[in-house]
Amino acid sequence: MHILNGGRIYIKPTQQCHSPEEQLADCILQLVHFSLKKRIYKLNIFADTTSPDDYVRLKEQVEKLVSAKLPAPVLCSLIAQAPLTCRILAEVFYAGESLWKQELHLSDNGSAIAFERERARVLIGQVQANTAGSCSTNASAVFHSIQNLLDKAGFSLSTVIRQWNYIEDILGFEGSKQRYQEFNNVRSEYYSNHFHETGFPAATGIGMKHGGIIIEFVAVNAPDAISLPLDNPGQVAAHAYSPVVLAGENHLPKATPKFERARYLELFGQKQLFISGTASIRGEKTAGIGNPEEQTWITIENIQRLYSDERIHPLAGYSVKPTYGHARVYLKNRKDFPVVKKTFKTFYGNLPVVYLIADICRNDLLVEIEGKIILEQG
Repeated sequence: MHILNGGRIYIKPTQQCHSPEEQLADCILQLVHFSLKKRIYKLNIFADTTSPDDYVRLKEQVEKLVSAKLPAPVLCSLIAQAPLTCRILAEVFYAGESLWKQELHLSDNGSAIAFERERARVLIGQVQANTAGSCSTNASAVFHSIQNLLDKAGFSLSTVIRQWNYIEDILGFEGSKQRYQEFNNVRSEYYSNHFHETGFPAATGIGMKHGGIIIEFVAVNAPDAISLPLDNPGQVAAHAYSPVVLAGENHLPKATPKFERARYLELFGQKQLFISGTASIRGEKTAGIGNPEEQTWITIENIQRLYSDERIHPLAGYSVKPTYGHARVYLKNRKDFPVVKKTFKTFYGNLPVVYLIADICRNDLLVEIEGKIILEQG
């Protein structure tokens, strides 16, 4: 992460034809060599799992290999989203070890690392609930674990500025209740009375094939930090959606998705934007229905409005030069990969990017893009 004087890299297996277990071992071996030079603190493994049992077996192997091969502590998640170029992909986060002190915190369903430097503290965590219960049961469990980790580390819920929500079968229904809408109902309940003054976190809500619910989060507690929500004038704020665009029957409770389109963070003179999961939505309605190329263009247009000088200059106090630090591109359909990749490269060239197969939070959305923007004085 930029504010930790670190970054992220993506590691692929060197032997594509091997089994997922062998590909995983290959990635971990590469990480062992990388960890000799950098302090790895978080690891996301994206994998094309074929069944719930397959997911559990692979998760056990991930935890075993990471524990045995990498210096502790390392936060680790197995995310059941298929990479487009291999069956296993490792997303590796590292920090500037000499600048930040670190402390591990544990809960029943997750873990977090608190980074401390001078009077600034940053908490990075991950939690998971993967029971046979309902989506709302899993959602309640993960939000309870997040609160527990925040309490142990001395953070309030309102300090969370970035969140990733991975939801198994996100578009599926349990009776008349859509799973993503049930997640939003639980999130809204936990968020009540916490974000009125600060604005909500930037967030991504995205599907995965197996694993229940995983939430990753970043919280910042620093007296000198500037953390502000950022809207796109061309989109209705997600937390202000009207009931007509929320899934499920009208007589059921339907809370809006509680997140901001982006979040500006300034700490130790470094300025960056967390870009939430962004899709082809104008106002509050899906645009470019059925056309993955058009949806990719509109999505990128939405993202670019967030870091336009018009939006950033009032926050930073001067004109800035935005640099896209990294991106994730989620695709609903594998067949759309060539046109989405071509369109993305038209705008961003050879920017480090990972393409993943995942259901997006509306049936008619084909593409979602998230990322991080580094802001330097122009």
